[in-house]
Amino acid sequence: MKKRFNDTGLCIAGKHYMADTSAKLAAIMELVEEGAYFAINRPRQYGKTTSIHELSLALNKQSDYLAIKLSFEGIGDTVFENESAFCQSFIDDLAYRMRNSHPIYADFLSKAIDSTVSFKHLSRTISNFVEFCGRKVVIIIDEIDKASNNQLFLSFLGMLRDKYIESNSNLDITFHSVVLAGVHDIKSLKLKISPESSGKLNSPWNIAIDFTVDMSFNPQEIEPMLADYAKYKSIDMDTAAIAEKIYYYTSGYPYLVSKICKVADEELLPRKGQQSWDIGLIDEAFKYLVDEAYTTTLFDDLVRTWKTTPTFTTLFLRSVLMAKGCHLIY
Repeated sequence: MKKRFNDTGLCIAGKHYMADTSAKLAAIMELVEEGAYFAINRPRQYGKTTSIHELSLALNKQSDYLAIKLSFEGIGDTVFENESAFCQSFIDDLAYRMRNSHPIYADFLSKAIDSTVSFKHLSRTISNFVEFCGRKVVIIIDEIDKASNNQLFLSFLGMLRDKYIESNSNLDITFHSVVLAGVHDIKSLKLKISPESSGKLNSPWNIAIDFTVDMSFNPQEIEPMLADYAKYKSIDMDTAAIAEKIYYYTSGYPYLVSKICKVADEELLPRKGQQSWDIGLIDEAFKYLVDEAYTTTLFDDLVRTWKTTPTFTTLFLRSVLMAKGCHLIY
């Protein structure tokens, strides 16, 4: 299978040239092993989906873990119409995800769908399922932004919070760890403490720890991707120097790292009629990216990420201006 640099969606080892994310994965695994609940909040195309995919694979290689990866992308709006629809859809999705890998678990959940018609019932179904598995069950939910402004989703998080608190007092059984992935900060969402409370609000995710793992790629993590490419293409290149140059232009933003490499490999090298990489090729690739044809969509995304990643955005804009021949005044 021909390998390539991937700048869209999930990156898969064996199909794509990939940066070395082993240290990041180890840090995330440590949080899960501690039983932490947390959210990976990063801008679009920052490697969230790839990271949780690798996390799921790593956990399921261990016999005492059961990792189930879900996504709210493309689930439609009907599941948010009422409590019963949401609860039954959640259990149905869990069962569907395990239909091939763990049919016994899937069958157990399928039989509970009809009776899971409220969050109270959902809580009990989760407890029964975790007890039935006899494993540390880890739930990983991607694309949570789809549901982040929905009251039912907030109630769902509140239920998970209450179960987490009670499990620490040995009063309940629940998921060992819950990992959410999305753009927005879930901790900022508020939920009424009780139906009778008009003004009292609380975060349904206030049990979650802060996620501080650096998701950007440093030069040492970029270099193995280049080394893999050089080996695959049977060429020589100064991978360390080129990785440093790529980092200089991108500040390690995963999408831009892959995009610059993709442009260099698929756009520039064929035009130049060569295979070798050098620093100049990376300069050309970056200038290619900030040409008018690419500026609009790229800058639209950067504007949306300004508040969440100001350091990256500032550095990237500086690089863009330098590529355009502008001079910055500090």
